[in-house]
Amino acid sequence: MRISREFAAAGVVDGRIYVIGGCVVDTWAKSRNWAEVFDPKTERWDSVDSGKDDLLREKWMHGSAVVNERIYVMADRNGVVYEPKTKRWESVESELDLGWRGRACVVNGILYCYDYVGNIRGFDVRNGAWKELRGVEKELPRFLCGATMANVGGKLVVVWERKGNVKEMEVWCAEIEVEENGEGELRGRVEWCDVVHKVPIGSSIVHCLAVSM
Repeated sequence: MRISREFAAAGVVDGRIYVIGGCVVDTWAKSRNWAEVFDPKTERWDSVDSGKDDLLREKWMHGSAVVNERIYVMADRNGVVYEPKTKRWESVESELDLGWRGRACVVNGILYCYDYVGNIRGFDVRNGAWKELRGVEKELPRFLCGATMANVGGKLVVVWERKGNVKEMEVWCAEIEVEENGEGELRGRVEWCDVVHKVPIGSSIVHCLAVSM
């Protein structure tokens, strides 16, 4: 990258890596490179024009996801959407902005995260509505903090921390099959849920990504 960043957002579209935010727009270089794109084929970083349309360019990015080839990025006060195909920026709709809390991932075009009371729910960009994921309430805890999500082979995988003994913290994982039924409800089935790792007390989960090996 051409400038240093912290708490930036990132997403992959059409094989290219887009990095957004993570810097204060207080110099010409940071303004020009607030968003950048890396092409693995050419091994080159290029600027992405973000100075149009009165875009509010925040530093701290708390969440990001790619839905239908569009990059959704959430900041402190608002969120933005970038569509590489048309090179257009816009603000996210208020319903998504108000409801997106914590880490998120996308499965079958639905953006999943957990809400204020720790329930998993999904946002459908087609109709701009949140729906609670039904069918998992009795098998999973309420994810008030520290949980993260990833799409692993089309399944919603949730990873969270739980206190173990006095010296260890447990890392739990659940794999959930999700689908939208004929009535438009989001339904989930927990295929398995168990402790997958133990780490020293005081550790915390920072991020979770699915990697193809």
